Amino acid sequence: MPEASIARQPQLAPAFDYSHLRAEGLGHIQRLSGLLWTDHNLHDPGITTLEILCYALTDLTYRTRFATVDLMAGPDGRMDPASLSGLAPAHEVLPTAPRTLFDYRRLLLRIEGLRNAWLDPMQNPAEPANYRLCEVPLYADCLADALSFEAKNAANQANHPVKLCGLYKVRVELEIDDLLGSMNESVLLYQVRRGPLKGAVLAFDCTDPAFLAGSIDWRANLASLDSLSVSSTPGGFDATLGLTLEGGQALTLQPCSLRVIQDRPRPDRPALNITAQAIRNVLLATTADALLPLFWRKQQRRAQALDAVRCVLHANRGLCEDFLSIATVIPYRIGICADIEIRPDADLEEVQARAFHGIEKYLSTPVIYRTLEEMLREGRQPDEIFNGPFVDFAFTCNGQPVFTKPGFITDENLANSEQRRKVQASDIINLVVDIDGVEAISNLQLRVYGSNGLPVGNAVKWTLTVPADHQPVFYMEGSKLLFHKAGIPYRAQVSEFQRTLDYLRGLDRRELYVPPDQVLPVPRGRWRHTDAFYSVQHDFPATYKIGAAGISPTEEAERIARARQFKGYLTFFDQVLADYLGQLANLRRLYSLDKTLDRTWFSQRLSGIAGSLGEFDSEFYSDTPLADDIARVRLSETEEGFLERRNRVLDHLIARFAERFADYALLSFRLTGDRLKTSDQLIEDKIDFLAEYPRLSRERGQAANIRPQDPARVWDSDNISGLERRAGRLLGIDDLSRRDLHCAGHFDKLLRTLKSGDAFQVVIRDAGNTLLFASEETFADTDAALAAAAAAYPGLREESAFEVTETGGATTFTLRIVSGPTPLTHKHAFDTEADAYQAARAIIDRYDEILASDLCNSEGMHLIEHILLRPFAKGDPLMRMCLADDCGFCGEEDPYSFRVSVVLPYWPERFRNLNFRALLERSMREEAPAHVQVKICWIGQRQMIALDAAYHAWLDARGAPLPDPAQVSDTARTLIEILESLTTVYPAASLHDCDAGEEQPIVRLGSTALGNF
Repeated sequence: MPEASIARQPQLAPAFDYSHLRAEGLGHIQRLSGLLWTDHNLHDPGITTLEILCYALTDLTYRTRFATVDLMAGPDGRMDPASLSGLAPAHEVLPTAPRTLFDYRRLLLRIEGLRNAWLDPMQNPAEPANYRLCEVPLYADCLADALSFEAKNAANQANHPVKLCGLYKVRVELEIDDLLGSMNESVLLYQVRRGPLKGAVLAFDCTDPAFLAGSIDWRANLASLDSLSVSSTPGGFDATLGLTLEGGQALTLQPCSLRVIQDRPRPDRPALNITAQAIRNVLLATTADALLPLFWRKQQRRAQALDAVRCVLHANRGLCEDFLSIATVIPYRIGICADIEIRPDADLEEVQARAFHGIEKYLSTPVIYRTLEEMLREGRQPDEIFNGPFVDFAFTCNGQPVFTKPGFITDENLANSEQRRKVQASDIINLVVDIDGVEAISNLQLRVYGSNGLPVGNAVKWTLTVPADHQPVFYMEGSKLLFHKAGIPYRAQVSEFQRTLDYLRGLDRRELYVPPDQVLPVPRGRWRHTDAFYSVQHDFPATYKIGAAGISPTEEAERIARARQFKGYLTFFDQVLADYLGQLANLRRLYSLDKTLDRTWFSQRLSGIAGSLGEFDSEFYSDTPLADDIARVRLSETEEGFLERRNRVLDHLIARFAERFADYALLSFRLTGDRLKTSDQLIEDKIDFLAEYPRLSRERGQAANIRPQDPARVWDSDNISGLERRAGRLLGIDDLSRRDLHCAGHFDKLLRTLKSGDAFQVVIRDAGNTLLFASEETFADTDAALAAAAAAYPGLREESAFEVTETGGATTFTLRIVSGPTPLTHKHAFDTEADAYQAARAIIDRYDEILASDLCNSEGMHLIEHILLRPFAKGDPLMRMCLADDCGFCGEEDPYSFRVSVVLPYWPERFRNLNFRALLERSMREEAPAHVQVKICWIGQRQMIALDAAYHAWLDARGAPLPDPAQVSDTARTLIEILESLTTVYPAASLHDCDAGEEQPIVRLGSTALGNF
């Protein structure tokens, strides 16, 4: 190791090296004025000035090299909040929304009460019974050119199976409760605590259809048991229970079964006499530790855990993905029998406890939570540590916090804790032999046991295959490990063995605890007073008469004038140096996301400098308005310059995230023609994008939550997909909420009521308020008139809405609006039929004029995932599909998987521009996940009204706590019918020749639709 030392002549950077700066300055002097100025010795005032300015530059260099955290810190040493500084902490900006199976597992494993979790995308063709399943089988019927629920078509030919993608089966393993036992099954093992059956062990469960279907609302507590019947069966007892829940809801559970697991509490006494009446008495007990209250509490705990899983999954669902089922794993009970030889000095109870504990962990490997300190100590970098799902510890479900487990889980640990599909006897032999005190193991056999505690099938010696959706668990009651010392068999003491086993399990639980706040702290800086300025005038010798002492008024006038002239000359240097420090001190403002920032140059007003004969301000600041910071800044930075520089700074910040605004910015300049206004709006859009960037980045592939906890978040909320939010921010769409997109004020502006005497009519006026149409029928009040107007409004823009009839012997024509049950007649007759149709055209123009006004200039979009519209039962609506003439299958037979429809109103100002439409459509497809197909429609007011209502109703039905299948099906049918009938509206265009009409919009192929008028 080299000896520590301090260099005698350290290598300094040029800006730090005073000697280098002095030599450079002297070289400039010699080159520029060498013929006139030849005395470059130390006594020369010019050289003195050069040396002082060089020293000042080294001070600026020193401050420039302050640590970035110091330059960006405030007076208290803290950074501004991320929403203002744009510097998000690692735990917010590095994670992403869950995208991989490991991401989802990491997220679910933070939930209280979960021991493990797995998601199965069902993508293995080798398992046809578990390959791309959905709620109901679907087939492509080539004969009918439609989807079908039937395996064969009308000609008795086999239909092509349609396998949906993007669905997951979710299986969770819940933690074992010390009182309620395994939470992965509904059965309760209960030991009677009092009465004639004290000590007996019973297994109680229900197979009621509502119970099995999960349609019981377990949030209500059990109020009373109103009726009970118990009957004996060969395997135990059956019971029918009539219950009342808190709130008055009545519930009947039947059948419920009760099996006797242990009827001999003490081996030295006879078995208990367990009768139907004795069972009835046990069920009637109402204490908190009685069988029925404990059974109900267990189901509540299970439902609460599954509700939390459901909340988390729906809040973090990927775009075009959904969950086929969410359930606990099915226990696959495995009993083990073996002979084990141990050393004579081995602790028999400890060896047995460690063997049982090791087998438990082998069959169901626990997940290990690591601290941030441990991960950093292993050499892992922050981007690797936080490379996982974002966890919002403030997230709640049913009013309770969900994520209670901080810490980190490695990929290796997740891989080791996958569901075990094969149990190998050799693995069990190895782990038992590795226990201290064990010498040999022989005669090992594996046996499967059913939920009734009886063996299933024969014992196997080497390999046991675990079915899908099952989790192997160690069935202690069906296991027997016989220990030998020197060939003599021994049995462990049950109580001591159980205490040791509980102790080992407790150690495992303790190792799972990780302290909260496992985050990298935001660094704190030192407030360095970077803008503090010391004038170079103070460094000159006193003989110059420009320092703090000033100059005496008794000096000669010429001497005073020279001192003041030199002081004014140096003031220019002072201002440059002070402005540099002001700029450096305001770096955190320059790079901030503060929308009120009004400058990018930060000039300082000179202070702390003595005047020559009076005050420095009055003596050297001749222009009083320059005392104002903004006025002084505007000398070097115009408003246009500020907007340009501010945009460049924000572009730099955006580029650091590999994002771009260039296309949107260029198009915005073309659309508005007002560079200043557009630049100002771009600044707002870029700041909004950067302020929300951590969320925009991590949620870019996330879907909206269709099962929100708060019903108010279904509509009129920001509960939208990450694709909508991200594309909307990139394109400067201000209001990204999910809401009605039709123009609500359009109806009121177009159709009005007119009081005529004591009656009311429906009327239409032009932009100048001239009466054009009036209803032939009159109404008693405005409500009835408005109802008639509402009936006429939807079809008002269609050709069929207008009727032209001959009157007066074919000399005049009458124009009527017949889109509703109440016709409206034009107030004037027309000489020709063409004139009448021209008046009808004027109504269409008025309709479009109102839509194009500021009243309706509200941008937004609906994004609808097709996978959510899939059928859940036979008879549900099916979407259309498109097959080739030869009935070839290349994916078009599946209208659901990885497809979205994006629907926008055509009439907002920017949305009417075809170039902006092209940019939006390209942005949506670029920002969407690569496997998602995006269909985009720009629709009119009439279709948007229908879509808003249908989409809102369907979301309400899907988002209910217990969705009604019939309501979901009906609303989905309406929504699908509207989606499949949508037509894009294009801006009006005209065909013209090469000599005329160039100022009118041109017809573009693929961007024009033929109309009726």
